[in-house]
Amino acid sequence: MLFDKTLIDKNIVVLYVEDEIGIVEEFVDILNFFVDSVITARNGEEGYAKFLEFSPDIVITDIQMPILNGLEMIQKIRKTDKEIPIIVTSAFNDNDYLLQAINLGVEYYLIKPVVLEKLETKLKKIIKYILQEREILAYKKHLEKKIAAEISLRETKESLLIEQNKAAEIGIMVHIIAHQWRQPLHYLSLLIEDLAMEFDYQALSKEYIKDFTKKGINKVQFLSETMDNFLNFYKSNTNKNRFNVDKVIKEIVAVLSMPFKSLGIDIEINIKNNFSVYGIENEFQQIIFNIINNAKEAFSGKSIDNAKIYLELDTNENEGIIKIIDNAGGIDADKIETIFDIDYTTKIAGNGIGLYLVKKIITERFHSNIVVNNIDDKACFTLLFDNKKEGSNNEYTNSR
Repeated sequence: MLFDKTLIDKNIVVLYVEDEIGIVEEFVDILNFFVDSVITARNGEEGYAKFLEFSPDIVITDIQMPILNGLEMIQKIRKTDKEIPIIVTSAFNDNDYLLQAINLGVEYYLIKPVVLEKLETKLKKIIKYILQEREILAYKKHLEKKIAAEISLRETKESLLIEQNKAAEIGIMVHIIAHQWRQPLHYLSLLIEDLAMEFDYQALSKEYIKDFTKKGINKVQFLSETMDNFLNFYKSNTNKNRFNVDKVIKEIVAVLSMPFKSLGIDIEINIKNNFSVYGIENEFQQIIFNIINNAKEAFSGKSIDNAKIYLELDTNENEGIIKIIDNAGGIDADKIETIFDIDYTTKIAGNGIGLYLVKKIITERFHSNIVVNNIDDKACFTLLFDNKKEGSNNEYTNSR
């Protein structure tokens, strides 16, 4: 089954919010050269309503508008969609506005009158990115269909499924890293553009250059540390050995915490007592990653204040215990018994492999157990590494 790129939707829709009719008419004519459809609104309130109604691909907005200004509208949009590219056009070259725009994840800030060449350059970059994202999504769906078609052979391909899940996990992580890099790269881009603007106005000072250098170096160091975490997380380790579970969990959380936070989800670790297990470290990573990623998906489409994934490590007389809890609303009582079945999924086009493999790896590779239950409105996955079970090579130590 070949991946047909011709099926990818290439239509681009722009929402343009501006209160001056003359500017709207002229700007819409220009935009029609670059995109397929332009939806207009006269103020932030109307703009937000049309954003919800039409789900545009790009938002272009003025700042100073009646009823609800552009930045207030963007703030509301970001609660619904943290990814949509936004361009701000303004007659005000104000650092406060620029800072607010950066904090709201605005892609570009263009000063009126907008230079056509600059607008064209920015739009082409954004459109290229959107089409690439659509191709990645279409390819991901294509891969999911291929995996679903092969599930019927699962009895003879259990080991292959584990490798496929690892590959899918790497794909998710690459997407997470790309997302985590996008904001600091955007920040560096704005920083450089601001430097050029300061130079044009001959307003450069020694203090400004020092501040520029400090901010730039901090962002570059952040990007470097992010890549180091990613490489450490995916270091090749297919041999059985004894390892401390807190080390592995901290490595996973180090990679996931920032991108999850951008989705409004905090990850918290509480190590009451650490312990070690014997097995393949990469397979243990798959267990923890899949459960955390499943928790993230549980938040999708829900508006939950203080969304949190909580991990707790503890021991008792016989067991090492890991609890992974999320406050996404719990699991339906009629589904909790089948959550580890291979065909169980709550996601559109999902295949259920993740939690199925979690159960299989922990029981067959680590000779341990996993149970799931609801605690009020929270789903709780409890991993039990039983040191007393015959054939188990796990042990724990009461160390903090």
